[in-house]
Amino acid sequence: MGKLKMALELDAREVEPLCVELQQLIRSTRIPPDMVSDIDNALFTTLAGVRTFVVRSSSNAEDLAGFSAAGIYESINHVTTAEKIMHSVKEVWASLVSSRSVRLRQQAGISLDECFMGVVVQEQVAADFGGVLVTGNPMNRGDFRNVYVNVSPKVTDVVDGSTLPMQYLYSTVEGGGRTVSLGDAEHDLDEAAKDQLQRLALIGRVLQSHFSPDYTFDSPVDIEWLADRDQIHIVQLRPYSL
Repeated sequence: MGKLKMALELDAREVEPLCVELQQLIRSTRIPPDMVSDIDNALFTTLAGVRTFVVRSSSNAEDLAGFSAAGIYESINHVTTAEKIMHSVKEVWASLVSSRSVRLRQQAGISLDECFMGVVVQEQVAADFGGVLVTGNPMNRGDFRNVYVNVSPKVTDVVDGSTLPMQYLYSTVEGGGRTVSLGDAEHDLDEAAKDQLQRLALIGRVLQSHFSPDYTFDSPVDIEWLADRDQIHIVQLRPYSL
């Protein structure tokens, strides 16, 4: 890590091979037995009976103002065994020091010393579409009526940044919404899907008030979600800075 920090300061060509070496070290290192036991116990306690898992990144260096980091860290779908979960945890850890993520953070002015990687293991659920909701309007900070929703018709594209999402604004005061952009999609969502987005917008406001740090209830949150015509799944929630 010391060599990598020096190489970054000098903008040296050694950055890429050092990142590869660090990733190989992380992948080849044995997870301590007590940590394996803790992960096993947590899975048994909270996810007993689940057949398929998602092992995903939860870094402090993502979803920041001016640095979304969409797609630069690993999130691994269709994980089915305890052995594969442990392997996937190391893959997520290693993605913190990929050459791409290191370079992009450097460009954003984020120090390597300040970056850490957490890992979230979740049940993988079936869904027709998904995306990210922000309980505010990033395009107009003074707009308190609307929430912003982006939608990826392909669930695997929700957080990997591979396609431009569909974008909507939904009012949680008057009700109703409007399409801002179709992104890479050829067609708009049908009315049943848009009804789910309206419900999701209201759910977002409830979650904003629940997790508010004070009695103003005006601190927006960033929510990753999945949905079909019958159910909405909240898969991640964190503070958001407009």
